[in-house]
Amino acid sequence: MKKLLKMLIAAAVLFAAAVIGFNAAFVGIYDKQMTDRNVIVNRINHSICERFTESGTSPEDIIADSSDEWNRTYGKDSPASIRYIPLKDDSDDVFYSAADKKCAVCCVRGRDGEAAGFVEYRFSDDSFDMFRLCVNIFLTAGFVLAVTFLAGTYIKIVMPFRRLSEYPEKLARLRNIQKLPESKSRFFGKYVWGMNMLTDVLSASSKRIECLEGEHQRLVTSIAHGVKTPVANIRLYSDALRTGLYSDPEKNAEIAAKIGANAEKIQVLAEELMRASNASFSGCDIKRSPFYLSELAELVSSEYSDRMKLMHIPFEVRCEGSPLLDSDKYALYRAVSQMLENALKYGDGSGIKVHMMKQDDGFSVSVRNKGELLPESELPYVFRSYWRGSNAADKDGSGIGLYVVHETARALGGSAHARRIEETSEMEFVVFLEK
Repeated sequence: MKKLLKMLIAAAVLFAAAVIGFNAAFVGIYDKQMTDRNVIVNRINHSICERFTESGTSPEDIIADSSDEWNRTYGKDSPASIRYIPLKDDSDDVFYSAADKKCAVCCVRGRDGEAAGFVEYRFSDDSFDMFRLCVNIFLTAGFVLAVTFLAGTYIKIVMPFRRLSEYPEKLARLRNIQKLPESKSRFFGKYVWGMNMLTDVLSASSKRIECLEGEHQRLVTSIAHGVKTPVANIRLYSDALRTGLYSDPEKNAEIAAKIGANAEKIQVLAEELMRASNASFSGCDIKRSPFYLSELAELVSSEYSDRMKLMHIPFEVRCEGSPLLDSDKYALYRAVSQMLENALKYGDGSGIKVHMMKQDDGFSVSVRNKGELLPESELPYVFRSYWRGSNAADKDGSGIGLYVVHETARALGGSAHARRIEETSEMEFVVFLEK
């Protein structure tokens, strides 16, 4: 509130300074104009007096004959009207003259020095006064608009933003908090909607993490108990065979069969563990909606262009046309992001290209990077969970990134592929979505 008050005071001071400065300048200009007008009136009146005394021509005739000449000589500063008012002793007319800046009255004397009459000079200041009025109105309107703008900005933007500014921190620390009230504000309506969507996503993720942690704990406990007995039996039977406890071949064969049965139990538990591991990735909640492929290209470009510039890596995002597809733009973006992160990690930094296009039977999004090529024999395994290639020995990672790409593509009804491009020494990773 104090800042707004300071800004209002500053606006008021600027407005007052502008009004005072303009009117002071106007008065100065007007005073100079009045001085010039007085000089012109004296010259014209002197000319009328000279011709009247020399030739005896009526001042009225002199004014009528010379008006055009005076207008040409003095231009815009010449009087708007010049009127002669004679003095007549037998006249009942009374001459009144108002003393203002738009009118000047001068006496005309004859040869005998007697006053013959008066000449009234009137000037038109309508345009000048109108200009002054318009400028003052403009300055006043500007002041009112500035105050209105500042007050509206404070009420519509500053106050709501103060209420909203603490929400992201609370969301990060607490997760499960009350959502923001819906707003129709054109400034914060979309922000509130996005924050509430983020709240829902984080809340759902927290619940899923809790659920997965519980399932993980139960799975570990179940496998630990399930493996304990077969391992103990195998150890017991192997000790019997090693020590030659049974000399009967049939008994030894029976023990060997029991060892095999217990080994099968362990194998079943191991397969169950692998299935649980593969099923632990659910990707993300797929929400299909129509969007143009060019929108995905713009999103990828906006998120990665600046980063690539900072790393001095040539980066190109190319989209052929702008076909419409029905899929999840953000899930697809996350898959492309994983491929780009993979390209950054294993590429040599000489260039990364993203190519999006429509094909006869679907849509493809590919990421190419130059660098060390994976052996052809390893390509079938790159999308497996926790698998890492021969070029990953000195690289950080968990082997889950491309697996996420594969599972996301599958959730979207598509597939993921990898290939070597020998001619350009590039690796290419492609997500293909069927129509």
